[in-house]
Amino acid sequence: MKQRSSSALMVIASAVLWGLYGSMATVLLNMGMERNALTLLRFLVTAGSIGLLILLRDPKQFRIKNRDLPLFIANGLLSLLFFIYCYTASIRLTKVATAAALLSTAPAIVMVLSAILFKERMTPLKILCCILAVAGCAFASGLAGDLAASAAASSSAAASGGAASGAASSLSAAGILFGLGAGLGYALYTIFSRMILNRGYSVYTNIFFSFSIGLAGQLVLSCADGSAVQLAESPVRLVLGILCMILTGPLAYGLYTTGMQGMENSRAAQLAAIEPATAAVLGSFLLRQPLSLWEGLGIGMILLSVVLSGKG
Repeated sequence: MKQRSSSALMVIASAVLWGLYGSMATVLLNMGMERNALTLLRFLVTAGSIGLLILLRDPKQFRIKNRDLPLFIANGLLSLLFFIYCYTASIRLTKVATAAALLSTAPAIVMVLSAILFKERMTPLKILCCILAVAGCAFASGLAGDLAASAAASSSAAASGGAASGAASSLSAAGILFGLGAGLGYALYTIFSRMILNRGYSVYTNIFFSFSIGLAGQLVLSCADGSAVQLAESPVRLVLGILCMILTGPLAYGLYTTGMQGMENSRAAQLAAIEPATAAVLGSFLLRQPLSLWEGLGIGMILLSVVLSGKG
């Protein structure tokens, strides 16, 4: 019971740290750092710090079997790179609360995939928690308010013949799609990491190789658009970026991957659903991004799903 509680606390702590990312990333983006440079820094700091830790503690953890390489590639590119790119893009196109709330689709994805791949039971409580998380996502992301506003704007545009509202709607839709993509990538990290851990690899081996492969992919993107040079342009921005990445990279992923070893995938994903609520509250408090009644209700539903999942 004590081990189960400590595992749960690790997952929740990781989710709170991840919740910081939205606000810190917004500050860095507003300071002129492009999202590809921001993503590159996250991979670089995480892979570098975990690699140094392995080198100092147990270099044998650098060894992986050739037959397992596809799993690390999938975790690095299909989950981490895809997730971080989509999440940062969603933050840029919407706001922290919207982007973070859309991550609440991840527990439902994890639950379904875990039932298929790992034969985890889909209990009524798990299903209820997923429904609460997804419904909370819909409210906290502001979709309900956006639909009402969009309907009003469409009526106004039809009367005046204006076209600007259509562009704004398209931008919002793009941000929501990126947010949903981030939820999928987020879910896949849990699935691929479980497969890797089940093959006997350590938490640190998983993080190092997955992030190193993601780093290689991101380096190609950052060099292609020239954003990689931004890392050396501003010392203040670089120091803030490194601090952000240490908290939300190696520390958060280390806590989450260690914690999920002591529980089912679906429960770990449910507990980590506190991240969107944390991000939305911090975005409102630190960045003065207002929360509507709908968004507050959505955050409450997400938190309720986390509390109930702890009873499962």
